[in-house]
Amino acid sequence: MIRRLLLPLLPLLLAIGAPADPRTARAALQRNPPGYAWDLFLELNSPLAGPGSRNWETTFRQSSTIYLPTGEKPAPWGLEQGPCGPGVHDLDSSTQADGLALLDKWGSPLRYQILMNEPAFDYLVDRDLYNVNGQQKAATGLPVDFPAAASELKTSWIWIGQDAGKRAELQGKYYIADACYQVFDREGRPAGWRKGAAALAGLHISNKLLPTWVWITFENVYNDQFTRAKLDLPVPDAVQAANQAWQQRLQAAGSVFANYRLNGVQTAYTEPGFLGSSTPALLANSTLESAFQSRSSCVTCHGTAAIHPDGRYFDAGTPVGAPPDLHGKGFAPLDFVWSMKRASRKR
Repeated sequence: MIRRLLLPLLPLLLAIGAPADPRTARAALQRNPPGYAWDLFLELNSPLAGPGSRNWETTFRQSSTIYLPTGEKPAPWGLEQGPCGPGVHDLDSSTQADGLALLDKWGSPLRYQILMNEPAFDYLVDRDLYNVNGQQKAATGLPVDFPAAASELKTSWIWIGQDAGKRAELQGKYYIADACYQVFDREGRPAGWRKGAAALAGLHISNKLLPTWVWITFENVYNDQFTRAKLDLPVPDAVQAANQAWQQRLQAAGSVFANYRLNGVQTAYTEPGFLGSSTPALLANSTLESAFQSRSSCVTCHGTAAIHPDGRYFDAGTPVGAPPDLHGKGFAPLDFVWSMKRASRKR
């Protein structure tokens, strides 16, 4: 059933997944942004039913294996080893972009993870941008400019662990995968790893098809029942239409991904307003920007990704609209890739 549903889209999905030629994907984006976003979501989450890993889980690499605590060069692509073994998600953060935690209905914080694809990884390694030392050199040298095939994912998860009752409530509503995260004692020292299952609550997708990147966010339709957040921003009519069409097809095919919706696609700092005016473009995910959705702009926030030659990262808060003049403030842009802030100084 899933195969029959996707056959008409196969050429487009293959084009989106081919990093060597982004022109087909860029044309699809410009022609129909919600349709492009859903095509990409389907390709990333294929196979859409049944057991096994999804495409993004095997073709994207966790940032915890790239930005190492020692600042050393990461292992080559394909040779990385996650802290809990292959195929296990390292959910290495429990805070959102603003540093606040979002709790689920059981009182546990949601957990987060950032990943990048191979073209982004190769560029990062070739430019020695995996540690602060290399980024400082870039601040006074060749500008950071990722290739058009570069892509990153940011995910949010409801932690299940070994709780059978919690898993039973989420089963069939969420995509569930094996996961782990490191725990610390009261003095902040590592105290082992917690292992179990986690339910995918949100999926941010970004790629370099445009100079300001493309920003797409999906989340589970049940999040307001199982987390202490709800989506505050309205979903555009065209996006709602695309959601309804694909959710119906996926539901008929028995796919758990029928329970996910597109919140929107962002490609510019502003959007047309009343009588020819412009207003700041906004895009949010209730599990990733729950506390500041009214001032959530993916492209503007990441447009402030920058480092000073002395190693300080730019702090702009939650800006909307066009970002500030970073060069005028003495900072060098990091090409919209805020995950580089996870880098450590080489020991």
